[in-house]
Amino acid sequence: MSFARRQRAALAHLLDELGPFAPTKCEGWRTQELAAHLYIREHRPLALPGIGSERFSEQTRRIQVEALHTLGYPALVQAIRSPGWVMRPLDRLVNTSELFIHHEDVLRANDRHQSLTAAEQQELWPIAAVLGRRTQFRFGHQIRVTRSDTGAQAVWGTGARVVHLVGLPSELLLHLSGRDGDVTVTGEPADVERWDKAISSL
Repeated sequence: MSFARRQRAALAHLLDELGPFAPTKCEGWRTQELAAHLYIREHRPLALPGIGSERFSEQTRRIQVEALHTLGYPALVQAIRSPGWVMRPLDRLVNTSELFIHHEDVLRANDRHQSLTAAEQQELWPIAAVLGRRTQFRFGHQIRVTRSDTGAQAVWGTGARVVHLVGLPSELLLHLSGRDGDVTVTGEPADVERWDKAISSL
């Protein structure tokens, strides 16, 4: 079973256990809103543009609310236990990060955690690197990253102004997606502030 499938199964089980009104780390969303989001991105193609664009966000919001009220929470959770037809061909490529991040959104909001294997950390590393390079482009200066599990280092960008990141691939991925990942960020205060803004603007 792929990492994406394992995260999917664990997240669905957690959503089922906690019920529709548990908190998440997604601002304004309880578990029922998160379940509806996961459902529509795989089962309602018309909702996809609004997930990545503010221009269509109101349409996506309406579809999400409609799905929740039409299907109900138990049916939504059951539906997301397996990939929807929209995402099925790209499940591993697209959902490895999506499902891991949202699994953590629920776990951490409810004082829980998961332990990842070395192989799972390695699977998340290329995804974190892609998001890191994208964020560095917005930042405009140099980022130096050190994996706290292996000591491996990566440098993104050039220039004399540098921000250093240290953490596990999983925590770096959460940090780069705007979450409170367990990542040490050091550099000149103005550079760190600019880095934080580069993340929030993604």
